[in-house]
Amino acid sequence: MTQHAPAHTKNAPPAPGDQRPVACAWPDDAALEWTRRAVERAHREATILAIVATGSAVRDVDSSDDLDLVLVYDSHRPALARPPTSVDLRQYEQADVEPRLAEGHDYLSWTVRFGRALFERDSWWTRLRDEWNGRLSLPSVAQSLDRAGRARHYFEEMSAAGDTYAAAEFELSMLTHLGRAALSRAGVFPKSRPEMPDQLRGVGDEELADRLSAALADRSALRSAASAHSDRPQEHLVGFQP
Repeated sequence: MTQHAPAHTKNAPPAPGDQRPVACAWPDDAALEWTRRAVERAHREATILAIVATGSAVRDVDSSDDLDLVLVYDSHRPALARPPTSVDLRQYEQADVEPRLAEGHDYLSWTVRFGRALFERDSWWTRLRDEWNGRLSLPSVAQSLDRAGRARHYFEEMSAAGDTYAAAEFELSMLTHLGRAALSRAGVFPKSRPEMPDQLRGVGDEELADRLSAALADRSALRSAASAHSDRPQEHLVGFQP
């Protein structure tokens, strides 16, 4: 359930509580607990306008490796506690949001289309979503191909260095951006990464769909092995996702 701030309401707001229903697949308890605390703070800090969960964690998928969060603030960026590695937090100033949407900002466009508000002040996110949902651009094919090219470079570099874990991350990033380019060319708005193979099959790109499915399975297996058998943190190696 979305948590609303008390401003301009007659009834007392619901107390910050369990956010579990908002996400379909919380990656771990650390992500859930950090998000609870962030929402509790948003109720107390007037500069925070919205906290929105996005990415595969809010889609109907079997599992999610991390939770993507968008925080929108007014004027002063809040100094939040450092999130766990399972939370990818991106903060945007209110004044920058609509200009970025007008430019076709991939990440914010995806969040407006598919994200779920955990907290919003005075229905700020709801108004933004209602205004922009029918005006969102498809991801730029040129930008997606450029990001795929950069990811390919790092994939080849890490493969040559024998870093299997990093290479798998960059290969997945490369294939994700190639998939977004293919879907945009076909006039299809890309969904979350685990949903993209089915979308690619729907536009006739079986080969890329199979490669992306395999890369997702490989990355998941490597992360599980790293978590169980090593002290290596599961950090986001490069922020290639828009």
